[in-house]
Amino acid sequence: MDFRRDSTESATTVTPQDSLDVRILNTLTRTLNFTYEMRVPWDDQWGTSTPSGNWTGVVGTLQYHKADFSLLLSWLRGRYQVVEYSRIYVNEPIVMIMLKPGPLPQYLALIRPLSGETWAALFLSTVSAGLILWALQWAWGRACGQTGLSLDTSILYTWSILFEEPPPHIPTNMSGRMFVGWWWLYCTLFIVVYRSSLIAHLSVPGTANAIDSFEQMLDEGGWTWGYEPSYGAGWEWFKTNTNPIIKRIYQGMEVLEFPEQMERVLKGRHALITWKYKIKSLVAALYTDEYGNTPIYTARQVYFNYGGYGWCFRKGAPFRRAIDLQKQRMIEAGLIPQWINDLIGTKAKKARDQFGKETSLEKDWAKNLQQDTEGERVVLSLMHLQSVFILLGLGFCIAVTGLFIEIIVHAFVRRSEAKMHVVEGGKLLPEPNQEFLKQRNAFTPTDFTPTACHLQPPTATHSPSSTCPSAALNSLE
Repeated sequence: MDFRRDSTESATTVTPQDSLDVRILNTLTRTLNFTYEMRVPWDDQWGTSTPSGNWTGVVGTLQYHKADFSLLLSWLRGRYQVVEYSRIYVNEPIVMIMLKPGPLPQYLALIRPLSGETWAALFLSTVSAGLILWALQWAWGRACGQTGLSLDTSILYTWSILFEEPPPHIPTNMSGRMFVGWWWLYCTLFIVVYRSSLIAHLSVPGTANAIDSFEQMLDEGGWTWGYEPSYGAGWEWFKTNTNPIIKRIYQGMEVLEFPEQMERVLKGRHALITWKYKIKSLVAALYTDEYGNTPIYTARQVYFNYGGYGWCFRKGAPFRRAIDLQKQRMIEAGLIPQWINDLIGTKAKKARDQFGKETSLEKDWAKNLQQDTEGERVVLSLMHLQSVFILLGLGFCIAVTGLFIEIIVHAFVRRSEAKMHVVEGGKLLPEPNQEFLKQRNAFTPTDFTPTACHLQPPTATHSPSSTCPSAALNSLE
């Protein structure tokens, strides 16, 4: 309920602004013919209990008969012991608001179209298809005396079809052709489904999971949450609640004013715990653009901490019954929901006209709400295709790593061959010395050009020999 103070003194009179309770009150003044004077409580609080059994704020004012009745107070069992309530005319649960979940990281865009189970099934089916093809070709080769496909060739064959790069030759036997044909059909259907899903994920990126309850927020971790310093029924409900989850929320609650809370909400990973209709009106007024877009997300889980809103009266007030009867007639006429919807729309429009275009805060979050016009093509940017470049970089890294491994292995093999011993006659001989290597390498391939050998008859002074160059080589060795 909005109002304007008439002075800066405590317990000053106020001039109420247009709201649901003011409309009800003005209707009652005309029907029951009375006037009123409205003041704020001395401590500016709704009213919480103290250890002595007394109450603060509005409830304390009524407890000590310093006022006749109040507007808009939540039904609580503790309050009912010191004041009297009129009938409930509206319910307003407690909700959480936070920044809308952002888009998912695009480096996983290539694998996000399919679930993990689907990727595993695709991998296993492809490997299994290669094994089955190899088994069919092996059985056909044994039966017909032909040579089938090797195991590695069969597995690579099925993978090549999946990547739309099939080998130029297909099996010649009927069983192999039938299997390859059905596998080709399976791969075609799978590729069509993957492509369509990939296009959808690239053009309209998915968003992260939203936080919809206190349990989710506590389980995820890294979140903060706050509450406005009104210290009313909501604060009393958190303070006296015995639920372990609610206790943890109460212990970690940060009490800040609304502008500070919203500033932290817009930065992310901070939730504001507040009232449903109140925050709905404020978000529509201050954090929604002319197209209805807003960066604020309201959690789905709502928490009812009381029966609803009613008016409080001092004990023994004689006019409570008459006011109750008139409020019942307004409820049955359907005026309450009609006034609520009208107030939300009116306040939102008024706030946008007055403050929306002047605040830099709105300009900041409004920039993030720019969306493509319906019907226009979505132009893929580097943000959409970052997974492709990451995959390319990964391939380069693997290739460079493979190059280093090849160099290391080759150097190791050469070093091992250089240290090998020459085996001759079953004995291990030491490595040949450098002088021997020089003599052996002195003979180039041209030194061993085939030539004719002339045999001479044996004489007394000469032994049978050959005049070919190989004799000279043997003499050197």
